[in-house]
Amino acid sequence: MPFQGYTMPPPSTGLDLVTPIDNMEPTSALELENIFPGAGAPTVRLGYTEFADLGSSAPIQFMHEYPLKNGTNQLIAAQATKLYSISSTGTVTNISKVGGYISGAWNKEMFRNNFYVANNSGSDVPQVYTGTGVAADINATGGPSGGLAKLCNVASYRLRLYFVEKDSTLMWFHDTESVTFVGSPSLLKSYDFGGIFRRGGYLLFTGSYTNQTNQTSQDLFMAVSSQGEVVLYSGYSPDDPLWSLVAHFIIGKPLGAKAFVRVNQDVWIITQQGIVPVSALFQTDPEQALNIVSYKINPLITQYATQVALSELWNGFFWPAGRRVYITLPDSTSTATLLVYSIDSKSWTQFLLYSTEHNVVSCKYSDLPFYGSNTGKIYQGETGYADAVVGAGTGESISFAARCAFSFYGSRGNYKAFKDIRPLMRAKRGLTLNLGLDTDFKRQAVVTSVTTPVSTFTAWGSPWGVGVGTIDPYTLLPLPTVFTPWSGDVDYIFDRFAAAGQGHCAAIRFGGTIKNSPCQFIGFEVRYDVGGQV
Repeated sequence: MPFQGYTMPPPSTGLDLVTPIDNMEPTSALELENIFPGAGAPTVRLGYTEFADLGSSAPIQFMHEYPLKNGTNQLIAAQATKLYSISSTGTVTNISKVGGYISGAWNKEMFRNNFYVANNSGSDVPQVYTGTGVAADINATGGPSGGLAKLCNVASYRLRLYFVEKDSTLMWFHDTESVTFVGSPSLLKSYDFGGIFRRGGYLLFTGSYTNQTNQTSQDLFMAVSSQGEVVLYSGYSPDDPLWSLVAHFIIGKPLGAKAFVRVNQDVWIITQQGIVPVSALFQTDPEQALNIVSYKINPLITQYATQVALSELWNGFFWPAGRRVYITLPDSTSTATLLVYSIDSKSWTQFLLYSTEHNVVSCKYSDLPFYGSNTGKIYQGETGYADAVVGAGTGESISFAARCAFSFYGSRGNYKAFKDIRPLMRAKRGLTLNLGLDTDFKRQAVVTSVTTPVSTFTAWGSPWGVGVGTIDPYTLLPLPTVFTPWSGDVDYIFDRFAAAGQGHCAAIRFGGTIKNSPCQFIGFEVRYDVGGQV
């Protein structure tokens, strides 16, 4: 019988760790590393380059963008004892108060164009930075009996700032609207959630949430406990006679005081079970809400949560220009990988930088992802086609890997002898790939290394032909001109490679490295001999 041909799509719907392995969608992937399944064909992610060095090898514990009223942006970063402001050119300025700090694991809020931070050390008073000079203690009276350093989290709602008291169910807010704690002191008043939280624990974080209902929306106050209770209130503040409880939800335990991401008007809470969008809690039960965005990768989050439970390292950010959401997955106190979600395809992938110490914290800045390392360096992401580029250096290759869904290629009952694979890619020719098939749900020990043929072309803007005007040094006569097509160095590659394997089903597995070249996967053609039913 002649070869049978079957075309398989690329892993454009991303990771799927929950569907039975024999019944997955052909566009899903069992493994996907450094390949982004966004709009269009899945593409190997871009690289990253060093942006700033804080001058100390201590871990970076916090980073966030600070847009100023004059249209410029600063990147605020922190190590354990210092706060820094970094300009768009990478100039680092120490903005720490005199004496420094105990912890750099700050969380932040912007309010009335000022930048506020607080941490969980119990020794550092919340700081306010106005964009110039240095940060300063908030100027407040009242507050916790243990002092203002007990204020461990900061958020804003309508016209007030709200602070969480460490290891308690108390929240503190200022009694006068729009005060900034800069200059004259402001009075803090408390509100206790102890009578609301039914599962014990402590107040973890607060914030605002805009609830969209049909054609109207309402800005609500949100408070989340360490045990996974989410309560929402309407009204301007606890002093408002109209302040009232709107909703009370029970979800999995959040993984930290920074374990949430604002995605447009929604808030995604990262829990030990997976990601819960607050919007989904208003539409369905909490168990179903858990499956709205992270259903296919929830087991991966749970796996990392068993390695690093409640921690300031759990965080994430939304990158609107890239139409993606980043979630940090810490696997130790000094290393992490990234889960990345495509807003367009609703798909997940995993990004591993050249070193897992290079992105222990991350954020959006100047419309790009930025990574903070465990060694005091800050990197600009999604830049160029090489990893860990420093100065004029060439950097490191970007590795990528995928294991596609298993397929029975249209005949579940028939045994097959697989012969070859023809991937359709867009990349520079000469790319070396590891390419092969896993058969009958077993992972092959190795897959074959193949190299695509090198193309011959004349680069755009160059004289047409190879050898034009070249003189033979011995005969002093012009050398023959070889005319080749004008084109770019990136091409569609559709070459066929031998592939061994026998079984009822097979999964395409591929990987490799790129440097100074894009790489996009469009599809795969698999050929095989069909045997009888077994």
